Amino acid sequence: MDNTIASNTTVVNTFPKIGYFIILITLGLVGSQLNDVTTIWDYAFLAPLCITSFILLRVCWQQKVIFGDSKVSFIKMQQNSDFSLPTTLSLHYQDIDSVRLLGDHLFIHSAKGKVNFPLRPKSTLAKKLKQTFEAKGIEFEVNSCIL
Repeated sequence: MDNTIASNTTVVNTFPKIGYFIILITLGLVGSQLNDVTTIWDYAFLAPLCITSFILLRVCWQQKVIFGDSKVSFIKMQQNSDFSLPTTLSLHYQDIDSVRLLGDHLFIHSAKGKVNFPLRPKSTLAKKLKQTFEAKGIEFEVNSCIL
């Protein structure tokens, strides 16, 4: 996959703050336990913590939304459910019929069908997506009593 991004694209990272929080918590736990490390079993406790934190950090930082010239790409995001495996989806702007934030899910109706993503209405991600979709000429409708 080509990692180059054209100059007129907009990239929205979905969970950058959660990644920083994971780093902070991991460093705090490792730092607090590092003084008590005396045997190999103490290292055996810290290794899974670091590996798990690295995996969570990678998952959080891989998820992004890329708005290109002719299409929007949802990179490594769950579709249709909070518990589905992350996939990559690209939709052309002319195929998108509507974008609606209903409750705590973002619904995108397109020629390929309906796709939904979990999204809180008050989140900064929702605000960024609203601005970017509207800049591309697609109406972003918010109907949520969670506001």
